[in-house]
Amino acid sequence: MTRRELLRAALAAGLGQRMLGRAALAALPAGLPPGLEVMRRVNDRPRGKGCRMRLEMSLRDAKRGEFRKSIDMVRRQFPTGYRTAYDILAPDHEKGIGLLLSEDPAQRGMWMYFPASRQVIHVASRGLSALASDFSCEDLLVSLPLAEYDFRTLGRDRVGGLSCLRVEMRPNIERLRLELGFARAIGWVREDIWLIVRADYEDEKGQVFKSFAAADVEPVDGIWTVKRFAMDNRRARHATEVRVAEVDYSALTAEDRFSPERFHEQ
Repeated sequence: MTRRELLRAALAAGLGQRMLGRAALAALPAGLPPGLEVMRRVNDRPRGKGCRMRLEMSLRDAKRGEFRKSIDMVRRQFPTGYRTAYDILAPDHEKGIGLLLSEDPAQRGMWMYFPASRQVIHVASRGLSALASDFSCEDLLVSLPLAEYDFRTLGRDRVGGLSCLRVEMRPNIERLRLELGFARAIGWVREDIWLIVRADYEDEKGQVFKSFAAADVEPVDGIWTVKRFAMDNRRARHATEVRVAEVDYSALTAEDRFSPERFHEQ
């Protein structure tokens, strides 16, 4: 290839990249914030410095029927991130099983505690079922790790009569995509309070196999709180619904309660 041909090819490549960049910008619906900005606002939504909730969980299986669990949840905001601990209160055969989710870079990770063996086990996969429910450990994070996903705003829609932004989310790390088991998710984010009220999870073929829904959203001590939320796993023919029976945003649990060595201690 001559120098002139190389120059033409380089110019064409540069023009192509500029055209692709313009096309990507043009693909964003007019007047809507980019998907990454929407999810930043979701992450920045106030959750309080501390919190304690009693959760009533109902699990429905197409073959085995319905099961119930009572769970104690405590959360604390550390200087660089949240840490959240869950403890099963009932039924008796699961009582004491615990889950710790730390989004704090000072000690980031996930751990489970099993009272029968008195063992604390590090959770390697963020896609692990949380307390044998249809929610994964990733679903329970306070803040989504934005750098590990690609986002795109698809448009506006209404859920329950309220305006929402539809945002597409794709894991941009192959390992994470395999762990979580979905190729794409679409979330409906309320524009007034930056809260996800619905989400559909799709497989590689674009089929929705799991759906999330939030209901009974109301302010508690100035913090918008979801009082009832559910995950419907169509593939497994299984669903989990959670009702917030009690919530206290003034509760500030001791810091050592959120260490892997102590989180199972009441």
